[in-house]
Amino acid sequence: MGIWFLAAISYFAAAALTIHLTSNGRDIATIWPANAILVALLLAQERPRWGAVLSAGFVAGVAANLITRGASAGAILYGLANLIEIGLAVSLLRRSGEREDILHTTGAVLRFILVAGLVAPAVSAVPGSLTAFALYGEPLPKAFATWVASDGLGLLVFTPFLSTVVRGDFVDGFARKTWRERGLSAALLVLVGLVAYGVFFLATRPLLFAIFPPLMLVTFRVGRLGVEAAVMLVAVIGGIATMQGRGPMILIAADAATQAQAFQAFLAVTLVTCLPVAAEVTARARLTAALAAHGQEMTASAITDALTGTLNRRGFEAEARRWLRAEAPGSLSLIAVDFDHFKQINDRWGHQAGDQALRHFAALVSSHVRAGDRVGRLGGDEFMILLPHSDLDLARGVGERVRAAVENAPLALGGQPVASLSLSMGIAAARSGESYEDLARRADRALYEAKEAGRNTIRWAG
Repeated sequence: MGIWFLAAISYFAAAALTIHLTSNGRDIATIWPANAILVALLLAQERPRWGAVLSAGFVAGVAANLITRGASAGAILYGLANLIEIGLAVSLLRRSGEREDILHTTGAVLRFILVAGLVAPAVSAVPGSLTAFALYGEPLPKAFATWVASDGLGLLVFTPFLSTVVRGDFVDGFARKTWRERGLSAALLVLVGLVAYGVFFLATRPLLFAIFPPLMLVTFRVGRLGVEAAVMLVAVIGGIATMQGRGPMILIAADAATQAQAFQAFLAVTLVTCLPVAAEVTARARLTAALAAHGQEMTASAITDALTGTLNRRGFEAEARRWLRAEAPGSLSLIAVDFDHFKQINDRWGHQAGDQALRHFAALVSSHVRAGDRVGRLGGDEFMILLPHSDLDLARGVGERVRAAVENAPLALGGQPVASLSLSMGIAAARSGESYEDLARRADRALYEAKEAGRNTIRWAG
């Protein structure tokens, strides 16, 4: 029942407040955001709970109309018309694949504008305007046009914002930003609010054009989520001013109906201007992020050994040189590693077994070195381990742990252990001013000494 009460309470509050502020109790409200609440809820659900959401909206809508307009059959008829609009809008948007992000591309924005701003309101306007004509004496053409404009603007302005709130996009987007980006976003939204307040409450001339520069700043610097919040902010501020008989709409027209229509036209132009641009900016940002991610993948693959997942020769040598430049003398060590009798594994069980042995070693070594250590496969069965912030004693301890782990974990094929493995190792601690080539050469010499000493052992350079 949670979704029912959420839909009912929010719909009732929006409907009652809108009728009270923008209608004389008989005519159609200037803007109708209540339907956007239910559309956002239904779009956000993987499996829409049509019965719960629509019944809650119907009951809440009837209650809001009865309280604000008085007892009349119009409350039920308006409620049915709104259900038609909500159901049609959600069905068309979900069918076109716009369930999760209705503004993700320019094409999606245009489809959203067509469905939410024209098709669904026009269909519901037929029974809605007939009700206004039959029960309240409203001229039919005027009632139809007002219904389409009111409901269309309500869906266009509030549905994107409410959808992102319901899905948690605002929270996720805020969490992904740095504090500097959060501050910039907040400052730009405050700027939009201040300019809108100045235009609608303080200016003595119609300066509607002044709102567009800060809106464009939000579009390009904050993106889609910022545009949704900014447009809704302008709609709320401008709507309140127009209802109170203030702002540029009052300077444009003398009667309230024309003022409302002028405000509707302004919001329509704002939406048609900002939403496609925001969608294009968002699409380009996603493309840039995808290209950057692809570039990172390409960079990672260029320095990673495909078989073992360790660094390849190029990547390992680059890391070793970087650390040699950064570390103080005597605080970096290098371990050269070689399998004992690796050729016998390939000869007896095949190259696939040899590959499995290399992967087996890479998995074992990763659990016996520190997070900042680097493991690289230089070729064949030759590996090296780079130990930043280490001396010779620490390196010997790491090497012994790795050697013992491999010795105690036989190679398994088909789930059955088939061969014991052993390693020979040579260790060298970096000297002052020593190059990577000289350090690696000393570690290799120590490795050969380990092999000459009978293998499965460790030797270190003096």
